[in-house]
Amino acid sequence: MNLALFSARWVLVVAIGAWAFNQLSSAFDVLAIKLGDAVSAGINPSLIIVVETMGPLLVLLTVANAVCYAASTVLLALRYAAVLPVYTAAVVFDLTGWVVYSSNSTYDLWVASTPAPADWVVNGLLLVGLIVMIILRQAGAIPRHLFRNR
Repeated sequence: MNLALFSARWVLVVAIGAWAFNQLSSAFDVLAIKLGDAVSAGINPSLIIVVETMGPLLVLLTVANAVCYAASTVLLALRYAAVLPVYTAAVVFDLTGWVVYSSNSTYDLWVASTPAPADWVVNGLLLVGLIVMIILRQAGAIPRHLFRNR
């Protein structure tokens, strides 16, 4: 059983790490667009249209979810109890941002121009990751307490 928990944790580390890298790239693209450097960065013109319509809240959510995914990768690899709330925040920020900007008609234009998998697939996998993380915590592969009384 310990090997299964160990393997599940490291599969999750790799998967969240890959998604964190993707989200950090997206956050840098969003910041480049908002700071006016999109053309020299070679960013997809359809994405520029979508990001130009984003308000400050969506920019903040984009950056926050990327940072939280990156932090949760490190926290999970090091077996810190804070991984569960940090990853949960990342998923909430990610899904909130996605719901808001996917309701914009320009989002469909960008999605049609990218080879990315369907959003619902990725979002479903993120929620599966959360469930696996909860199972790992219940099984003792991740500590339960954020702070220990000594």
